[in-house]
This record gives sequence, C-alpha cells and structure tokens, in this order.
Amino acid sequence: MIRIRIQDEVLEYLRSLPPQPRHALKVAIKGLSKEQGNIKSLTDDLEGFHRLRVGSHRIIFDYQMIDGERVITCVYAGARKWVYEIFQSKLREAES
Repeated sequence: MIRIRIQDEVLEYLRSLPPQPRHALKVAIKGLSKEQGNIKSLTDDLEGFHRLRVGSHRIIFDYQMIDGERVITCVYAGARKWVYEIFQSKLREAES
C-alpha cells in the first residue's frame, strides 16, 4: 500500500466544500493508496504530476520515494474549470 500525504492547501480546499463532495473527495484520496480511481498522468508543463478526477473536482498529486517507501503527495485541488491553470501559475511562481 502507498502512503498518502496531503498538503495544507488541499486540506483547506476540502474544508471549503459542502459535505457531499468533501466526503467523495476524502474517499477518493483514500483509494489512491491502492491506486484506485480515475487517475491520469498530466502532460506538457505539468509532466510528472497526475490527477485524480472526482466529479467536477480534481486533485493533483505526484509520486515520490521517501526512505524507500512509495508516497503519493496531494499537492493541489480545485474545480476542473480552472485547477490546471492555477496550479501551473503556482509552479511558475515557485520557479521564479
């Protein structure tokens, strides 16, 4: 089983949601530990990241090896409409 880490920004997004989508996202995140769910590798500027689709919401994550253990880190979450654009701009800011 893969260990899951969730960054604060993702937790804040989850807290902002109504109960039903929040619950669906939490269940989907738990499924990531078994690599279950609608998972897709991202391309172009977001290569190396993956997304988990849960209805109209997306969670962006990456795989890492930490102390010989496979870890999934959920780095960003948002509505499908703008999640990729916002995440991409945050990556550019971090590189500057």
